[in-house]
Amino acid sequence: ARGARLVAACCGAAHVCRFCHDEAEDHTIDRYATTEMVCMACSKRQPSARECNACGVVVARYFCSVCNFWDDSEDRDVYHCPFCNVCRRGKGLGKDFFHCMQCNSCVSLTMGPHKCTAGEGGKADDTPDGGAMESDCPVCKDFLFTSDTPVKCLPCGHFMHTACFSSYTKHYYTCPLCRKSLGDFTAYFRMLDAILAEERATSEDDGKTKQKVACNDCGAETLAPFHFVYHACESCRSYNTRVIEIVRTDGE
Repeated sequence: ARGARLVAACCGAAHVCRFCHDEAEDHTIDRYATTEMVCMACSKRQPSARECNACGVVVARYFCSVCNFWDDSEDRDVYHCPFCNVCRRGKGLGKDFFHCMQCNSCVSLTMGPHKCTAGEGGKADDTPDGGAMESDCPVCKDFLFTSDTPVKCLPCGHFMHTACFSSYTKHYYTCPLCRKSLGDFTAYFRMLDAILAEERATSEDDGKTKQKVACNDCGAETLAPFHFVYHACESCRSYNTRVIEIVRTDGE
């Protein structure tokens, strides 16, 4: 545990962390305005630092003078991103993270290549103008920009925590916000083509009943042969579609 309590500039109260302050007081702390700490070893009140200037005790393994943040955990690394202006969990920029200037976010290098859509006019409609990360994780609902856990950019341009992504994709294959596919399912879709072709070859259906479907991947609205489960988009051949209505092509 850290060996210092931060002194809030707003009220002068000393607390172990900013969350302890906000829970105990009737106002929230401005962490960037904090300039003092109290050493837990000698109780000396002094300017914020990694070491106590009175007894010499190292109060934390990591200290950020910008965020006024101390962390003494041995099982995790922390770094400060000068572009996000917050401390994040990781080894640092160029090591296991990089900062995308278009998304205005730190992206994990361990989760594969980052496809930035913010600078291509492809930013998701419900992404705030302030940056792709300035939104909540669609799974756990934590605010992504100030989150200290790794974040993954989805192919559609939305973001979620990497841990949330791993759990979510065990059960779902589409983005929870825009419903676009989270990967390349071409092989799976072509397998469905073969299965449905075999079904139609032995079916007595006259083929005149169609279903109008909207594709979640390309956005096109096309007609697909009637089926209780599978409906391929005529434009991109994706099966990530939703049925709009049933139509008869013989005019009935």
